[in-house]
Amino acid sequence: MALVLASMSGCAKAPNTETADVGHHRVRFVLPKDWERLDHGRQQLFRMGENQISLVDEGPATPEALVAEVQAAANLWQAGRRKDAVQRIREIRHPALRFASSGQRLSFWTPWTDATYGRDSVAIGDAFGKMIEAIDLLPVVAPESLAEYVLFPPSTFRRKEVARQDSTTIHGADWIDVQLWDMVSHMNRSRVAYVVNRGYLLVLSTDHGLYEVSAPAFEALLASMEVTAATPATP
Repeated sequence: MALVLASMSGCAKAPNTETADVGHHRVRFVLPKDWERLDHGRQQLFRMGENQISLVDEGPATPEALVAEVQAAANLWQAGRRKDAVQRIREIRHPALRFASSGQRLSFWTPWTDATYGRDSVAIGDAFGKMIEAIDLLPVVAPESLAEYVLFPPSTFRRKEVARQDSTTIHGADWIDVQLWDMVSHMNRSRVAYVVNRGYLLVLSTDHGLYEVSAPAFEALLASMEVTAATPATP
């Protein structure tokens, strides 16, 4: 009998464990049965029929990570990769910039806009340092502000509210796990979980499809995730 059980155990199909570099994050997870993954670099899509879950690197979330982004752009500029440097600056997003006062935002962006308006190469090179100095003037992002930044982007019409929010530690990473629903009907549920990993924000969310189908896959993905730093790409 023990021999039969051992044989059956040996034939059991191993979990479909995969690893993906999601922007600044290397993530190891178990792909749910019957779901497929589409690799778009900083955005990973998990699909089964009309149901979709996404895992996205949402960029820097700490002052140190914002400094690193500006410095990375400066390094590209100094290496002669001017277009890449400009694009890197254009893609900068950060919760402190969203919740900053207009004066604080101006102190960060003005050195760049002034230098690029004049197309002065030396001035542009100096602008990176001034932007880094201005980061100290940006507001501290409280946990509730970070939650609003993740859950309610300014580009979306706010029709949902938080139904439940929990903190959970998964493989050493501290995740915030949020359930949302329509603020009037308490239907149209969705789920979002996020973690700040080495200064950068990683977000797992149900995008569309039947919540009853997506929720178990979301739960399984989240429970299996091991997040570390991605191997730096060659500039």
